[in-house]
Amino acid sequence: MTGVAFASSDADEISAIAHLTESLNQQFAGGSIVTGEAADLALKESTAAQTRLQNWFEQAEKTCHNNFFVNSCLNDVKQERRKHIVVLQRISLEAKSLQRKLHIEELDRELAQKQTKP
Repeated sequence: MTGVAFASSDADEISAIAHLTESLNQQFAGGSIVTGEAADLALKESTAAQTRLQNWFEQAEKTCHNNFFVNSCLNDVKQERRKHIVVLQRISLEAKSLQRKLHIEELDRELAQKQTKP
């Protein structure tokens, strides 16, 4: 975490989010999402983590407005969010990419079946 002193509940939550993000990053390492089921799970879990991160971010921003150094606090909160959102977005993008690929392959198979029938 950066040098900012988050409120206790904010610090606990961002610590939990950091642990969750690291866990998801290991579970869904780059190139490891190769099945539709894995893509569904990765998308579900990364979306839930992104929602949790966004909720923390909004609460932390509100807390910053009670500090004397508001801008410094806001910058620290944004920087902390940025560290985690990059990982979560990578997982989501990889899962969505595989889902699109699988969907196109299914459409191609259906089209080939239609073309072979008289």
